[in-house]
Formats: sequence, C-alpha cells, structure tokens
Amino acid sequence: MDPQLEEISKKCITIADYKLLTNNDVTWFIATMIGSQLVRESVSTIGLTELRGALHFGPMTPWTKVNYTEPSEQELAAATLEQYYDLKEPKSILRSLDSLFIMEKDIPRGVAFLDGRFPGIRKIFKGKFEKMMRKRGKMVMDRKMVDRMIEEYQVMDKKIREAIEKTSGNRHCWDRRNSLL
Repeated sequence: MDPQLEEISKKCITIADYKLLTNNDVTWFIATMIGSQLVRESVSTIGLTELRGALHFGPMTPWTKVNYTEPSEQELAAATLEQYYDLKEPKSILRSLDSLFIMEKDIPRGVAFLDGRFPGIRKIFKGKFEKMMRKRGKMVMDRKMVDRMIEEYQVMDKKIREAIEKTSGNRHCWDRRNSLL
C-alpha cells in the first residue's frame, strides 16, 4: 500500500467528527450517515479540483440535476478542450441537486475537514497530476490526455475512498467512537 494511503487509513473519523460535519444538528446516527457521504464526496471534490487545476481549467461548475445521457459525438467534437472536459468530468448523484444526503453548501465544510485532518489527500491528487503533466513535457494538451487524467483521477479516487473507509472501520476508531456515545 502507498505510504500516504496507509497513513490516511490509520487515522480515525469519529462520531464527534461526523456530528461536527453536520453542525451538530442531528443525532449521532444520522450524523454518521450524512457525514460519511459528505467525506466521500469531499474526497472526490478535492480530486476534481486538483485535476481541473492541473489542466488549467476554471473551478468546478455548480451542481445540477443528474443527467444520465452520455454526450453525443457531435457535442464532444464541437467542444473546446475545457468544454470537452466538462462533458466528461466524473459525476455523482451525491454531488448533484438530486442528492438525498448532502447539499452543495456542505462540500466546503467537508473539504476543509479533510484538508485539516488528511492533508495527504490533496497532496496525492496534486502530485500525481503534476507528475503526469511533467512526463509529457511541453506536450500539447489534447482530448486523449484529458481522458488519461480522468482515468487516473478515478483510480486514485477509489484508492483514497477505500483508505478513508478504514478510518471508521478499524477497532481503534470504534473504541474511540463508543466512548463518545
């Protein structure tokens, strides 16, 4: 396992953390349900933010309703490189106006929590994207490069989410959680 991922997986996210992430507005049980979704989607948001930064694209677009249709070949062909990326950017129902757990306004709180507790998450994404860009030297950015970077984002996002899952699943964390009930 990557040392940074191992370091992430050995830390804890407690019930008190989840309650804090939900502004202490709900019971511990509901806070855990909402907080865990917020943490997962905040990981993805950090990754997508770093990906957009590496590509020198603007910030993430505001949330919309989920659109399950794939962009047409004509839409993809006519798009600028940034528009192409926007059409291909990984989406999530939990990062949309259709989310049942979190709202767009919650994401900055989740991102701030992760940046404070797990600064390695941003470093992993940023480092990988910078490395990919350096490998290409002064290469012209094209759609294939965008596609490769999106694929790499998805691989890293999955690994980091798996490491984050361990933060509330290991025995040490459960001992800490139970003492907070």
